[in-house]
Amino acid sequence: MENIDELKQHTKGKPKYKLKNASVFVSPGGFHYIDHLDPTHEIPPEIDGSGLTDEEIAYIEESLQSNPERLQNQVAAVKRQFPVAGKKALDIGCGGGLFLSKLKAEGAEVTGIELSDTRAYYAATRHGFEVIKRAIENEYWQSLYGTFDIVSMWDVIEHVNYPLATLQHAAKMLKPGGVLFVDTPCRDAFYHRFGEFTYTISGGRFPTFLNAMYSSKPFGHKQIFSLAEMHGLFEAAGLVMVELKRFHELSFPYSFYLKKLARSDLLVNLLLPLVHVFFMLFPIRNKMLAVGKKPQPKNGYAEVGSSGAII
Repeated sequence: MENIDELKQHTKGKPKYKLKNASVFVSPGGFHYIDHLDPTHEIPPEIDGSGLTDEEIAYIEESLQSNPERLQNQVAAVKRQFPVAGKKALDIGCGGGLFLSKLKAEGAEVTGIELSDTRAYYAATRHGFEVIKRAIENEYWQSLYGTFDIVSMWDVIEHVNYPLATLQHAAKMLKPGGVLFVDTPCRDAFYHRFGEFTYTISGGRFPTFLNAMYSSKPFGHKQIFSLAEMHGLFEAAGLVMVELKRFHELSFPYSFYLKKLARSDLLVNLLLPLVHVFFMLFPIRNKMLAVGKKPQPKNGYAEVGSSGAII
């Protein structure tokens, strides 16, 4: 498998897709990514909640966390692996904290990572658990290697600068037998393929879904993975894949995506009922779920890091 982190560090050639908010490059092996990196090293660790306005709270509650099926899918994925009670869970990119609040209510000890000040402050104050504003690659986490049963990244891996490094650091947080959960848009699915098709036949004039899937705005979608690429990433992170599948789920309300595709509010309102009916009849499997387990050491002894933590 290609080293996708090195590809992103040394982007060459012309983009294959020139979109409204990004230029998408395609590697010889087929990996799709944009040439934008966020300055995560410049983010201070202190959480500043002064920007948590009523408008931002409404966005968190009415858009970011508005899909109850999404939360149900996440919790169900964890429960398929083991009971939640008594487990230690780390959610990378915890957003408003709803997922961790559910695990906490069922007896888990939870910690969140969130780089957005407003979301970190909202999650910590609304749900009452610790939220750390430091990327998983930060040396801060080294003393906690090997201490979590559950590490999750829900709709996060598509946003990070270097996905392989992020997954490798996430895997280090797991105890032997611990499980990493990732969900993300899938490039093998209809939306991406249809976007590529419309872009090609229109000479780039109509990217359709591609415009909603990639963005060089801060913390936008930087890459969309295929199932095979995700499997390779988990292997490179030292994890054994126990579940890998496509499924239907939209992270935001249907209107959110319609507004990206159709600039007219009137058109959005006209299309919205039809979209609801369409997805009831045809639940397109647009996302993937990847679940990987950290193997037990072969010699019966866990490797111990310099901090004394099991890794």
